[in-house]
Amino acid sequence: MRIPFLLCLSLLCGAGAVERVPGTGTTYSVSRDPITDVNTGFVVLPEVNDRTDQTRFILRCSNYDRQELWAWMSSKFQLSSQEDADAGIKPAVTIQLGDDPPVVLSDRDLSVVLNGDETVDTTALGFSGAVVRRIVNGLNAGKRLVVRVNRPGGGQALTYTFAASGVNTAWEKVNGCAPQRPGAGSAAPGPLTVTPAPGAQAPKFTRWYFTTCREAGSGVTRTGLLAGRAHLCDLVIDTVPNGARPVRAEFRYELEYRDAARSGKITLDTTDVWPPAGGTSTALRQSGSQLIFTLPLNVRARADRVYTSLNVTATVYFSNGSSKRVYEPLPVRP
Repeated sequence: MRIPFLLCLSLLCGAGAVERVPGTGTTYSVSRDPITDVNTGFVVLPEVNDRTDQTRFILRCSNYDRQELWAWMSSKFQLSSQEDADAGIKPAVTIQLGDDPPVVLSDRDLSVVLNGDETVDTTALGFSGAVVRRIVNGLNAGKRLVVRVNRPGGGQALTYTFAASGVNTAWEKVNGCAPQRPGAGSAAPGPLTVTPAPGAQAPKFTRWYFTTCREAGSGVTRTGLLAGRAHLCDLVIDTVPNGARPVRAEFRYELEYRDAARSGKITLDTTDVWPPAGGTSTALRQSGSQLIFTLPLNVRARADRVYTSLNVTATVYFSNGSSKRVYEPLPVRP
Protein backbone atom coordinates (compact mmCIF):
# COMPACT_ATOMS: atom_id res chain seq x y z
CA MET A 1 0.00 0.00 0.00
CA ARG A 2 1.28 3.43 -0.85
CA ILE A 3 0.31 7.02 -0.23
CA PRO A 4 -2.35 8.22 -2.73
CA PHE A 5 -1.13 9.94 -5.82
CA LEU A 6 -2.31 11.79 -8.89
CA LEU A 7 -1.50 10.15 -12.19
CA CYS A 8 -0.01 12.62 -14.64
CA LEU A 9 -2.76 14.99 -15.73
CA SER A 10 -1.34 15.02 -19.23
CA LEU A 11 -2.07 11.25 -19.31
CA LEU A 12 1.12 10.82 -21.31
CA CYS A 13 3.65 10.29 -18.54
CA GLY A 14 5.03 6.78 -18.94
CA ALA A 15 2.16 5.77 -21.21
CA GLY A 16 2.07 4.51 -24.76
CA ALA A 17 0.78 6.48 -27.71
CA VAL A 18 -2.66 8.03 -27.31
CA GLU A 19 -5.08 7.09 -30.10
CA ARG A 20 -8.48 8.54 -30.95
CA VAL A 21 -11.45 6.36 -31.89
CA PRO A 22 -12.39 7.63 -35.39
CA GLY A 23 -15.43 9.87 -35.47
CA THR A 24 -15.54 10.33 -31.68
CA GLY A 25 -13.81 12.31 -28.96
CA THR A 26 -12.88 9.15 -27.05
CA THR A 27 -9.15 8.40 -26.81
CA TYR A 28 -7.18 5.50 -25.39
CA SER A 29 -3.65 4.28 -24.77
CA VAL A 30 -2.48 0.67 -24.99
CA SER A 31 0.50 -0.03 -22.75
CA ARG A 32 1.80 -2.58 -20.26
CA ASP A 33 4.58 -2.94 -17.74
CA PRO A 34 7.38 -4.89 -19.50
CA ILE A 35 8.27 -6.88 -16.36
CA THR A 36 5.01 -7.53 -14.49
CA ASP A 37 2.71 -7.45 -17.57
CA VAL A 38 0.35 -5.15 -15.65
CA ASN A 39 -1.96 -3.43 -18.11
CA THR A 40 -1.25 0.30 -17.74
CA GLY A 41 -3.69 1.42 -20.44
CA PHE A 42 -6.47 3.96 -20.07
CA VAL A 43 -9.56 5.36 -21.79
CA VAL A 44 -10.46 9.07 -21.80
CA LEU A 45 -13.93 10.55 -22.35
CA PRO A 46 -14.20 14.31 -22.95
CA GLU A 47 -17.09 16.27 -21.44
CA VAL A 48 -19.50 17.09 -24.25
CA ASN A 49 -20.02 20.76 -23.29
CA ASP A 50 -16.47 21.73 -22.34
CA ARG A 51 -14.74 23.17 -25.39
CA THR A 52 -11.53 23.79 -23.42
CA ASP A 53 -10.93 20.01 -23.05
CA GLN A 54 -10.20 20.47 -19.35
CA THR A 55 -13.04 18.25 -18.13
CA ARG A 56 -12.54 14.55 -18.72
CA PHE A 57 -13.51 11.17 -17.28
CA ILE A 58 -10.63 8.68 -17.28
CA LEU A 59 -10.84 4.91 -16.85
CA ARG A 60 -7.50 3.52 -15.61
CA CYS A 61 -6.41 -0.11 -15.75
CA SER A 62 -3.72 0.10 -13.06
CA ASN A 63 -2.91 1.75 -9.76
CA TYR A 64 0.85 2.02 -9.31
CA ASP A 65 2.11 -1.51 -10.07
CA ARG A 66 -1.21 -3.23 -9.40
CA GLN A 67 -3.83 -4.40 -11.86
CA GLU A 68 -6.82 -2.38 -10.63
CA LEU A 69 -9.71 -0.74 -12.46
CA TRP A 70 -10.48 2.73 -11.15
CA ALA A 71 -11.44 6.13 -12.53
CA TRP A 72 -11.12 9.82 -11.94
CA MET A 73 -12.74 12.96 -13.26
CA SER A 74 -10.84 16.18 -13.84
CA SER A 75 -12.78 19.44 -14.09
CA LYS A 76 -12.05 22.99 -15.18
CA PHE A 77 -13.90 24.11 -12.04
CA GLN A 78 -13.06 23.53 -8.39
CA LEU A 79 -15.00 20.61 -6.92
CA SER A 80 -14.26 21.56 -3.32
CA SER A 81 -12.46 24.24 -1.35
CA GLN A 82 -8.86 23.65 -0.30
CA GLU A 83 -9.94 23.53 3.35
CA ASP A 84 -12.58 20.85 2.72
CA ALA A 85 -10.25 18.89 0.46
CA ASP A 86 -7.42 18.90 3.01
CA ALA A 87 -9.86 17.63 5.64
CA GLY A 88 -10.97 14.79 3.35
CA ILE A 89 -14.49 16.22 2.95
CA LYS A 90 -15.78 15.14 -0.47
CA PRO A 91 -18.56 16.49 -2.65
CA ALA A 92 -21.94 14.76 -2.84
CA VAL A 93 -22.04 12.97 -6.20
CA THR A 94 -24.93 11.49 -8.20
CA ILE A 95 -24.44 9.57 -11.44
CA GLN A 96 -26.87 8.46 -14.13
CA LEU A 97 -26.24 6.06 -17.00
CA GLY A 98 -28.61 6.65 -19.92
CA ASP A 99 -32.20 6.48 -18.69
CA ASP A 100 -31.34 4.31 -15.69
CA PRO A 101 -32.42 5.62 -12.26
CA PRO A 102 -29.90 8.07 -10.76
CA VAL A 103 -27.50 6.63 -8.18
CA VAL A 104 -26.23 8.63 -5.21
CA LEU A 105 -22.68 7.51 -4.51
CA SER A 106 -21.50 6.72 -1.01
CA ASP A 107 -18.44 8.29 0.51
CA ARG A 108 -16.66 4.95 0.06
CA ASP A 109 -17.16 5.12 -3.72
CA LEU A 110 -15.19 8.38 -3.89
CA SER A 111 -11.64 9.37 -3.07
CA VAL A 112 -9.58 12.52 -2.96
CA VAL A 113 -6.79 12.81 -5.51
CA LEU A 114 -3.34 14.14 -4.64
CA ASN A 115 -0.90 16.08 -6.74
CA GLY A 116 2.72 14.98 -6.99
CA ASP A 117 3.61 17.19 -3.99
CA GLU A 118 0.85 15.48 -1.94
CA THR A 119 -1.44 18.51 -1.92
CA VAL A 120 -5.07 17.69 -2.63
CA ASP A 121 -6.21 18.45 -6.18
CA THR A 122 -9.44 20.41 -5.73
CA THR A 123 -10.42 20.00 -9.41
CA ALA A 124 -10.30 16.19 -9.46
CA LEU A 125 -12.31 13.38 -7.90
CA GLY A 126 -11.52 9.66 -7.80
CA PHE A 127 -13.96 6.75 -8.21
CA SER A 128 -13.23 3.23 -6.99
CA GLY A 129 -14.85 -0.11 -6.25
CA ALA A 130 -18.01 -1.54 -7.78
CA VAL A 131 -19.27 1.82 -9.04
CA VAL A 132 -16.47 1.91 -11.64
CA ARG A 133 -17.49 -1.47 -13.05
CA ARG A 134 -21.11 -0.22 -13.17
CA ILE A 135 -19.97 2.83 -15.16
CA VAL A 136 -17.90 0.71 -17.55
CA ASN A 137 -20.79 -1.66 -18.18
CA GLY A 138 -23.16 1.22 -18.82
CA LEU A 139 -20.82 3.00 -21.22
CA ASN A 140 -20.17 -0.21 -23.13
CA ALA A 141 -23.93 -0.61 -23.44
CA GLY A 142 -24.07 2.77 -25.17
CA LYS A 143 -25.42 4.73 -22.17
CA ARG A 144 -24.11 8.25 -21.71
CA LEU A 145 -22.72 9.08 -18.27
CA VAL A 146 -23.96 12.12 -16.34
CA VAL A 147 -22.14 13.16 -13.16
CA ARG A 148 -23.65 15.78 -10.84
CA VAL A 149 -21.43 17.27 -8.16
CA ASN A 150 -22.78 19.17 -5.17
CA ARG A 151 -19.82 20.89 -3.60
CA PRO A 152 -19.36 20.80 0.20
CA GLY A 153 -19.40 24.61 0.41
CA GLY A 154 -22.73 24.87 -1.42
CA GLY A 155 -23.50 26.90 -4.50
CA GLN A 156 -24.75 25.76 -7.87
CA ALA A 157 -24.37 22.05 -8.60
CA LEU A 158 -22.01 21.10 -11.42
CA THR A 159 -23.34 18.68 -14.03
CA TYR A 160 -21.06 16.90 -16.50
CA THR A 161 -22.06 14.70 -19.44
CA PHE A 162 -19.80 12.12 -21.10
CA ALA A 163 -20.91 10.41 -24.33
CA ALA A 164 -20.52 6.65 -24.75
CA SER A 165 -19.52 6.90 -28.42
CA GLY A 166 -16.27 5.07 -29.06
CA VAL A 167 -16.02 3.50 -25.62
CA ASN A 168 -16.74 -0.02 -26.91
CA THR A 169 -13.85 0.21 -29.35
CA ALA A 170 -11.46 1.82 -26.87
CA TRP A 171 -12.33 -0.73 -24.16
CA GLU A 172 -11.57 -3.57 -26.56
CA LYS A 173 -8.26 -1.95 -27.51
CA VAL A 174 -7.12 -1.82 -23.86
CA ASN A 175 -8.13 -5.48 -23.49
CA GLY A 176 -10.95 -4.69 -21.07
CA CYS A 177 -8.25 -3.67 -18.56
CA ALA A 178 -7.11 -7.32 -18.28
CA PRO A 179 -3.34 -7.96 -18.34
CA GLN A 180 -1.72 -7.21 -21.71
CA ARG A 181 0.61 -10.17 -22.09
CA PRO A 182 2.61 -10.21 -25.32
CA GLY A 183 1.62 -13.04 -27.64
CA ALA A 184 -1.45 -13.99 -25.62
CA GLY A 185 -4.29 -15.13 -27.80
CA SER A 186 -7.01 -14.03 -25.41
CA ALA A 187 -7.50 -11.83 -22.40
CA ALA A 188 -6.32 -13.16 -19.07
CA PRO A 189 -9.11 -14.06 -16.66
CA GLY A 190 -10.46 -11.23 -14.56
CA PRO A 191 -11.11 -11.26 -10.80
CA LEU A 192 -12.99 -14.27 -9.52
CA THR A 193 -16.73 -13.74 -9.21
CA VAL A 194 -19.04 -16.09 -7.34
CA THR A 195 -22.83 -16.17 -7.54
CA PRO A 196 -24.22 -16.28 -4.01
CA ALA A 197 -26.05 -19.47 -3.14
CA PRO A 198 -29.58 -18.99 -1.74
CA GLY A 199 -29.30 -18.15 1.93
CA ALA A 200 -25.48 -18.25 1.84
CA GLN A 201 -23.79 -16.76 4.87
CA ALA A 202 -20.20 -15.86 5.59
CA PRO A 203 -18.43 -17.44 8.54
CA LYS A 204 -19.06 -15.51 11.74
CA PHE A 205 -16.27 -13.06 12.63
CA THR A 206 -15.81 -12.93 16.39
CA ARG A 207 -12.75 -10.69 16.66
CA TRP A 208 -10.20 -8.95 14.42
CA TYR A 209 -6.97 -7.15 15.26
CA PHE A 210 -3.44 -6.38 14.09
CA THR A 211 -0.68 -8.31 15.80
CA THR A 212 2.81 -7.24 14.71
CA CYS A 213 4.36 -5.33 11.84
CA ARG A 214 7.75 -6.49 10.57
CA GLU A 215 10.00 -3.85 9.06
CA ALA A 216 11.11 -4.84 5.58
CA GLY A 217 14.81 -5.58 5.41
CA SER A 218 15.70 -5.39 9.12
CA GLY A 219 12.93 -7.69 10.39
CA VAL A 220 12.34 -5.44 13.41
CA THR A 221 8.83 -6.02 14.80
CA ARG A 222 6.48 -3.29 16.04
CA THR A 223 2.89 -3.02 17.23
CA GLY A 224 2.19 -0.32 14.64
CA LEU A 225 3.81 1.53 11.76
CA LEU A 226 6.87 3.77 11.89
CA ALA A 227 6.43 6.53 9.32
CA GLY A 228 8.88 6.30 6.45
CA ARG A 229 9.50 2.56 6.85
CA ALA A 230 8.02 -0.30 4.81
CA HIS A 231 6.33 -3.02 6.88
CA LEU A 232 4.54 -6.33 6.55
CA CYS A 233 1.64 -6.30 9.02
CA ASP A 234 -0.60 -9.20 10.07
CA LEU A 235 -4.35 -8.64 10.30
CA VAL A 236 -5.92 -11.55 12.22
CA ILE A 237 -9.62 -12.41 11.93
CA ASP A 238 -11.04 -14.96 14.36
CA THR A 239 -13.94 -16.86 12.77
CA VAL A 240 -16.52 -19.53 13.46
CA PRO A 241 -16.08 -21.72 10.33
CA ASN A 242 -19.14 -22.85 8.35
CA GLY A 243 -17.45 -24.61 5.42
CA ALA A 244 -17.12 -21.52 3.18
CA ARG A 245 -13.51 -20.78 2.31
CA PRO A 246 -11.96 -17.38 1.48
CA VAL A 247 -11.43 -16.82 -2.26
CA ARG A 248 -10.67 -13.11 -2.44
CA ALA A 249 -10.06 -10.11 -0.17
CA GLU A 250 -9.82 -6.36 -0.76
CA PHE A 251 -8.14 -3.86 1.55
CA ARG A 252 -8.83 -0.12 1.46
CA TYR A 253 -7.23 2.57 3.57
CA GLU A 254 -7.65 6.01 5.11
CA LEU A 255 -5.05 8.10 6.92
CA GLU A 256 -5.70 10.20 10.00
CA TYR A 257 -3.37 13.15 10.41
CA ARG A 258 -2.72 16.38 12.24
CA ASP A 259 -0.75 19.44 11.25
CA ALA A 260 -0.35 23.00 12.48
CA ALA A 261 -3.81 24.04 11.30
CA ARG A 262 -6.10 21.04 11.67
CA SER A 263 -6.59 17.34 11.97
CA GLY A 264 -8.49 15.17 9.52
CA LYS A 265 -8.77 12.04 7.43
CA ILE A 266 -7.86 11.26 3.83
CA THR A 267 -9.24 8.25 1.97
CA LEU A 268 -6.48 6.68 -0.10
CA ASP A 269 -6.88 5.67 -3.74
CA THR A 270 -4.96 2.47 -3.13
CA THR A 271 -6.59 -0.97 -2.95
CA ASP A 272 -4.61 -4.08 -2.05
CA VAL A 273 -6.04 -7.45 -3.02
CA TRP A 274 -5.56 -11.10 -2.19
CA PRO A 275 -4.68 -13.18 -4.15
CA PRO A 276 -2.07 -10.56 -5.03
CA ALA A 277 -1.98 -8.85 -8.42
CA GLY A 278 0.80 -6.90 -10.05
CA GLY A 279 3.56 -8.14 -7.77
CA THR A 280 2.17 -6.98 -4.40
CA SER A 281 3.04 -9.12 -1.39
CA THR A 282 -0.39 -9.63 0.18
CA ALA A 283 -0.70 -13.12 1.63
CA LEU A 284 -3.13 -15.31 3.55
CA ARG A 285 -2.43 -18.16 5.90
CA GLN A 286 -4.95 -20.00 8.02
CA SER A 287 -4.32 -21.23 11.54
CA GLY A 288 -7.26 -23.25 12.78
CA SER A 289 -10.25 -20.90 12.65
CA GLN A 290 -8.08 -17.81 12.15
CA LEU A 291 -7.59 -15.96 8.86
CA ILE A 292 -4.24 -14.14 8.94
CA PHE A 293 -3.72 -11.60 6.15
CA THR A 294 -0.25 -10.10 5.65
CA LEU A 295 -0.37 -6.60 4.16
CA PRO A 296 2.49 -4.47 2.73
CA LEU A 297 2.08 -1.06 4.41
CA ASN A 298 4.14 2.11 4.25
CA VAL A 299 3.23 5.62 5.39
CA ARG A 300 5.45 8.45 4.26
CA ALA A 301 7.18 10.62 6.87
CA ARG A 302 6.48 14.34 6.38
CA ALA A 303 7.90 17.38 8.13
CA ASP A 304 4.66 19.40 7.83
CA ARG A 305 2.15 16.70 8.77
CA VAL A 306 2.00 13.93 11.37
CA TYR A 307 0.10 10.78 10.42
CA THR A 308 -1.41 9.17 13.50
CA SER A 309 -3.41 6.19 12.22
CA LEU A 310 -3.82 4.05 9.13
CA ASN A 311 -7.40 2.73 9.15
CA VAL A 312 -7.90 -0.50 7.22
CA THR A 313 -11.21 -1.74 5.80
CA ALA A 314 -11.01 -5.39 4.74
CA THR A 315 -13.70 -7.12 2.68
CA VAL A 316 -13.37 -10.92 2.53
CA TYR A 317 -15.26 -12.89 -0.14
CA PHE A 318 -16.07 -16.59 0.34
CA SER A 319 -16.63 -19.60 -1.93
CA ASN A 320 -20.42 -19.58 -1.38
CA GLY A 321 -20.69 -16.00 -2.73
CA SER A 322 -21.00 -14.34 0.67
CA SER A 323 -18.75 -11.58 1.98
CA LYS A 324 -18.01 -9.83 5.24
CA ARG A 325 -16.26 -6.54 6.07
CA VAL A 326 -14.14 -5.46 9.04
CA TYR A 327 -12.57 -2.11 9.99
CA GLU A 328 -9.45 -1.85 12.12
CA PRO A 329 -7.11 1.14 12.85
CA LEU A 330 -3.36 0.71 12.97
CA PRO A 331 -1.36 3.33 14.92
CA VAL A 332 1.39 5.28 13.13
CA ARG A 333 4.39 6.75 14.94
CA PRO A 334 6.38 9.65 13.41
